[in-house]
Amino acid sequence: MRLSLTPLGVLLGAIFSTTVLAQEGDTTTITDYEVISAPALSSDRIKSEVLIEVTTVGSRLVAVGAHGNILWKEDDDWQQADVDTSVLLTSVAFANEQIGWGTGHHGVIIKTEDGGNSWKRQFDGFELIKLEKNYYEKRIAKLNEQIESSDDEEVVGELEWQVEEAQFQISNIEVAEEEGPSKPFLDLYAKNAREALAIGAYGTFLKTQDGGESWQVISHRLENPNGYHLNAIFGKGDDLYIMGESGLAFASNDGGASWETLNSPYHGSLFGGHVDTEGRLWVYGLRGNAFVSEDKGQSFTTIDTGTRVNLSAGTTTESGTQLIVGHSGTILEVDEQLSVTNRTHPSGSVMTDIIEVSDGEWLMTGRSGLLHWPAKTTEEEALATQQGAQ
Repeated sequence: MRLSLTPLGVLLGAIFSTTVLAQEGDTTTITDYEVISAPALSSDRIKSEVLIEVTTVGSRLVAVGAHGNILWKEDDDWQQADVDTSVLLTSVAFANEQIGWGTGHHGVIIKTEDGGNSWKRQFDGFELIKLEKNYYEKRIAKLNEQIESSDDEEVVGELEWQVEEAQFQISNIEVAEEEGPSKPFLDLYAKNAREALAIGAYGTFLKTQDGGESWQVISHRLENPNGYHLNAIFGKGDDLYIMGESGLAFASNDGGASWETLNSPYHGSLFGGHVDTEGRLWVYGLRGNAFVSEDKGQSFTTIDTGTRVNLSAGTTTESGTQLIVGHSGTILEVDEQLSVTNRTHPSGSVMTDIIEVSDGEWLMTGRSGLLHWPAKTTEEEALATQQGAQ
C-alpha cells in the first residue's frame, strides 16, 4: 500500500524529464491551473521546443508536446494546430484519419475531428476528481454490502482490505479537491472512433465508449493495489499491453475488457513498448533494459543493449528492424538476430519517440523538439546539437 503521493516531478523526471523540460524557456504569465483552459500560444520556434510523441495518420505526421503544442505535417513544412489548452501533452493516438485524442498533465484529454488541425478539450483533472470520488464511494458501498452478506472470514478479510484501499484513494482525492488536480495522463490507446483507453499516474485508468463524451474509471480491471504509475498502453487488434512503474506489465486478449498480470522480466520501471509486424512484444525502460517476447508476454528474452540510459519508445521499420530511443541521444537498432547497433544523435538530447518517415530516415521527438536521423543541417537541428554539447 502506498503511504503517500510521490511528487509527480520524480515520476516524469525518471521517464522523460518532461516536468523540467516543459518549464524551460517559459515566458508566459499563465499560472497554476489556468493552463488547462488557456489556449496554446503561437510560436516561431515550436519545432525546437519540447515534443513528447509523434505518430503517422495516413499521409500526415502529428506531434505533441509542451505548452499544448501540436504540430502536423502533410506535404511541406510543419504547421501548428489550434489547441484550447496549454498543458504539457504526453501522448497522441488516432482512431482513423480524422478522429484522434491527446492526453496531458492536469488530467487533460483533448480530441480532434479534422485530422489534427484543431483540438478541443473533452476532459480535465477537475472532472477526474469528481469521477474518481464517485467511483470509489460506490465501490466502498458495494464492498460493504458484500462484507455484510459473507460468512467466510477469509473473504471478509480480503474485502475489508479492498475497502481500506478505496478509503485511501478517497483521502487522496479529498486532498486534490483542496489543492487542485495534479494527476497526468501518460498514454492513450484509440480502439476506434468511439472507444479509447487512457492511463496515467497512480494507477489511473479510464475508458470511453461514446467518442469521449463520457469517461468511466476501470482501474479495478488491473491488479495494481499499490497504485503504481501506468506509463504506456499499446497493441494490435484485441491484443493490448500496459507497462508501468516497478515492472508492472499487463496483457489483454479481448480489447481491454479483462487483463492478465504478466510475469515481468524486470522490476524497475518500464516506460514503453511496441508490437512488431510479426506480433512480437518489445518492452523497455530504466537503465537500458529491453526485452522481447514471442508468446505475447508469457516469457521474455533479454536484449543486450550495451547502454545504461533510460529507454522510452520504439517502432518497427519497413525492413523489420526495431528502433528504440532514450536519453543522451541514444538510438538502438535491433536486427532479427537481436544484435544491437548503438547510435548517438549529435544533439545528445533526451529522445521520447521515433518513427520511420522513409527508408533509412527516422524522425524523433524529445527535449530538443523534432530531430532527424541522419541528422540534418537545419537551423533547428544545429541549435539542438549545439545545446546538447553544452
